[in-house]
Amino acid sequence: MKPIFILLLTLLSCTIPVLARRSSVKTLLNRLTQLQKQGVMIGQQDALFYGTTWKWEFGRSDMQDVCGDHPAVLGCELSGIELGHDRNIDGVPFKAMREQIINFASHGGIVTLSWHCHNPANGESAWDVKADAVAKVSPGGEKHLLMQEWTARVIDFIKSLRDAQGRPIPVIFRPWHEMSGNWFWWGAEHCTTSQFKALYRMTYKQFKRAKMNHIIWCYSPGAKVDDTPEHYFSFYPGNEIVDILGFDIYHNATAEEFVKTTQGDLKIMHDYALKHNKLYAITETGYRNTPDANWYSSVLMPSINNFNPIYVLLWRNAWDNPEENYGPAPEKACAPDFRNLHSNKQFLFLKDLKHD
Repeated sequence: MKPIFILLLTLLSCTIPVLARRSSVKTLLNRLTQLQKQGVMIGQQDALFYGTTWKWEFGRSDMQDVCGDHPAVLGCELSGIELGHDRNIDGVPFKAMREQIINFASHGGIVTLSWHCHNPANGESAWDVKADAVAKVSPGGEKHLLMQEWTARVIDFIKSLRDAQGRPIPVIFRPWHEMSGNWFWWGAEHCTTSQFKALYRMTYKQFKRAKMNHIIWCYSPGAKVDDTPEHYFSFYPGNEIVDILGFDIYHNATAEEFVKTTQGDLKIMHDYALKHNKLYAITETGYRNTPDANWYSSVLMPSINNFNPIYVLLWRNAWDNPEENYGPAPEKACAPDFRNLHSNKQFLFLKDLKHD
């Protein structure tokens, strides 16, 4: 009987960590579902790493400087880690990123990770669309093994995100985003929809083989004027993979077009999410430099009216690039309007997120 007892203990010791990881995802998904009933979480990319006039001050954010509260959702960028760099393409050290993520999650914050992966066919940036990269990273392609190595480095970083008890921190992972556009090497004009779906599934399967079962997967094309469900889901890798539906949209034309487009894509996501038990979010947005002092109340709020995305993620406020400035900051004319948004109980910030 002793060998059988030992075998059972061995099987149990292997099973418990996997179940725990699956449980952590279920717990976060359940938490997000409950938060969705309370309001819309406001997030920002790189919010804790730098702002319009500062950088690398632990515990600070432009949002807190404006309204006394941090965003509920922190967006982080992994580009550069695949090359073995010690900091991402925006200069954020991965060591500091890890520290901030762990601290932020300990206060109940939600973390979402994007990955502007360099072009594996030539080593250039994600915006270099040459060399038929998607085909080359597919199984049997000449860059397939390299893509696996790069993905493994992403996995290793996410594995290092653990709380004080050593438990993995569940995160939202949003790879291969804006695939409906043509500006990334995985975009619509550089691969077929079938090739893109295979790329997404290939990434997902590598994570699963690495027992990365604490990942919430997000699908986020770019928003499109007069979008249709057929277009929105044309790159969709499948319900068995995706947990959160999203889209990226920026105020690049008129306010009326922004509101109309946002409302249209929100309806597509809302209807599908309701039917298929999914969550949905606005995964990137903003108005460059926010020249409209009342943009949050007059444009953003009407654009989400009648819908309940789990979060809206404003893009970053770059300390070194005045053209990469999308969120509130004390010196910006939109600061009072953002304070009004913060006081609106429809929206959730870090202090509103109770942590178990």
